[in-house]
Amino acid sequence: MDSGEANAKPTAICLVRAEVSGPNAPRHAMEVQRHAERLGYLHLYTVRPPADAADPVGYALGLAASLNVDAIVVYDLETVGNSPSRVCDMFDLETVCPPATWAVTLPGFADPEHSHPEQPLTVASAQQIMQEHVNCRAVECPRKASAYSCLVRAGKIVPPVDSPRERAAARGLRFRPRRTNDCPLPDGVNLETLLDVLSGLADYASTGNR
Repeated sequence: MDSGEANAKPTAICLVRAEVSGPNAPRHAMEVQRHAERLGYLHLYTVRPPADAADPVGYALGLAASLNVDAIVVYDLETVGNSPSRVCDMFDLETVCPPATWAVTLPGFADPEHSHPEQPLTVASAQQIMQEHVNCRAVECPRKASAYSCLVRAGKIVPPVDSPRERAAARGLRFRPRRTNDCPLPDGVNLETLLDVLSGLADYASTGNR
C-alpha cells in the first residue's frame, strides 16, 4: 500500500468486549475490522479491554484519543453501553449491527433536543421526529436529518428529483429563494448531518433504479 494513500485515509480503532460479545468475540473482531475497511477507514488497532477494567469504554476512548483517530467501530451499541453520545463527544461511532454512523458532536449541535437519536430509528419513531421537528431544517438539525434518512431508506419519503427553482418554473410560478446570509449554509453546519441525508438519497436512488 502506498504510504501517502494510507496517510490520507481517516483512521479508526475497533472495540470488542469479551463480556458483551461472549463466544462471538472472535467473529465480532473480524466483522468490525472488515466494516471499518469497507467504510474507507485505516484500521489501526482492535481494542480488547482487560477483564478487570472498571470502565472498558473509557479504556477504549483513552486509547483512541492517544492515537488521534477519527472513529471507533463496534459491533453494536451494547458494546458502548447503549450510549453512543459518550463516544460522539470525541469521535464518530460506526456500528456493524445495524450498520449506522453516529456522528461526532460539533460545537453548536450540543442541544440534546436536536442531537442524533440515541437508538436506531424505526419508521414510527422517525415519523414522530419529523412531526416534532417540522419547523427544523434537516441541514441544521441532526435529529431530523436522521429521521429523514431513515424514512427515505424505508421508502416512506420520495425525495424530489427537481430543484425548487425547476419545480416553480414547471408550474409557471415565480421562484423566490429563501433569504439567507452570505454563506450558503448556517455557521457551524454539521457536514456529517449533510452526509447522513445524502446517504439516504443515494440509497433511495440505488434501490429505485433496480
